[in-house]
Amino acid sequence: MRPENSEKRSGEATRRRILAAAVARFARASYEEVKLRDIAADVGVDVALVHRSFGSKEQLFAAVVVDACPSALLAEERSRLGALFASFVFESQQHDGLHIFIRSLTSPLARDLIRACCYRDFIGPLAAKLDGPAAQQRAALFVSCLIGFSILREVLRVEPLLAEQDSGPLIQRLLAFCLEDERSATARRPDDAGPFSSKDQNSSQSS
Repeated sequence: MRPENSEKRSGEATRRRILAAAVARFARASYEEVKLRDIAADVGVDVALVHRSFGSKEQLFAAVVVDACPSALLAEERSRLGALFASFVFESQQHDGLHIFIRSLTSPLARDLIRACCYRDFIGPLAAKLDGPAAQQRAALFVSCLIGFSILREVLRVEPLLAEQDSGPLIQRLLAFCLEDERSATARRPDDAGPFSSKDQNSSQSS
């Protein structure tokens, strides 16, 4: 292996370690509380290397947000997205991204970076996969359902949402409903309860 190739691979590995350490730090503390020198210490490198690898703290945080965003799932077929993301919200890997989101709400700069990432890497690409009108609104509603469900379940520990076998099928149908075009929604039977069947409603009333 050529020395330059070895150095490049070593540099990429160090960059990944810095990014992983930054994800962990931003998941535990607010944007203002996280210091680059602490991230450098976690990795065992000089803080100058963090600057060389990512530039500023703002640029590093932006990379963290992109890394924590499950946008890779959007490469799948639209018909599978409801099931894929419904499964994702129950996985432990989504917890870092959720906590980064929550801890960043107090910082105007961090909020702006998250908003930009949300539009660029999630809402925009998802809307491009949708047919029919109001694609941007439906994509944004999809994201709001994901975030709201995750906060109530993982942070507030709202009891009816804790059991995956009970809430999993419901959130899957709700997410799929957000992605339907107007023609599909209009084609529903008059007595159809949208994403929730009469069985779901009866079960909820009896509980």
